Amino acid sequence: MRKLFLVMLFLLMVVPSVAQDDSGTVNSQAVIAAALPQPVETVIDPLAQKGGAEGFVWAMRYWSPPAEPRDLAGGRVQAMLGAGRWGLAIRGDASGLPGEFAVDKIQTFRTLEVHLGIHRNLAATNGVQIGVAVGAGLAVSLEQGEDGLPPKTANPASYGAGLRVAGKGWWVYVMAGQYQALPGFSAISTYQVKMSDRTAMVGTFAYGAQQKYVAQMGVAVRWF
Repeated sequence: MRKLFLVMLFLLMVVPSVAQDDSGTVNSQAVIAAALPQPVETVIDPLAQKGGAEGFVWAMRYWSPPAEPRDLAGGRVQAMLGAGRWGLAIRGDASGLPGEFAVDKIQTFRTLEVHLGIHRNLAATNGVQIGVAVGAGLAVSLEQGEDGLPPKTANPASYGAGLRVAGKGWWVYVMAGQYQALPGFSAISTYQVKMSDRTAMVGTFAYGAQQKYVAQMGVAVRWF
């Protein structure tokens, strides 16, 4: 009995006063809650770049004055690899003629493109990330001219440096550099804006120093 009395006395002495309610009795729930490990709050960096991949089929109109506008159909696969505040974007396009192009039939491809972009997010506000970016791209025509060679372009490739701005369901690059289809210095912009879970508006616009421009705008339907 003496031992039991000492144990009970010890328990009453070590239970903190905060574990008592207004009547002075021990609140066992408070004691248990205090003994449990407290959850650690996870802080998410608003500048962290998320990764992902998706594929589209698209229909666009292409302008390159003085030539007449023409309609194009194509497919696109793109991926974003994120590492902290850095992002690596990779995009591949294949295009052809409407009613003829099929993503599973290489013989219907008229043009192939590959684009690469690297950016670092520097600021974020209201869910919108803003960062610096560099990019490069190459388009190859699979068609042949009268001389049996692919059509020549003003430059061998495209490249530039500028900004990337992105929010929930949309992104846009704005750069200055060289565009493959235009001579000299150009301002270049490319974008994607989500319209629904399956569709998006996509496009590219480039304006050259010689007051020439190229524009490509349309709608893409996601297939993965």
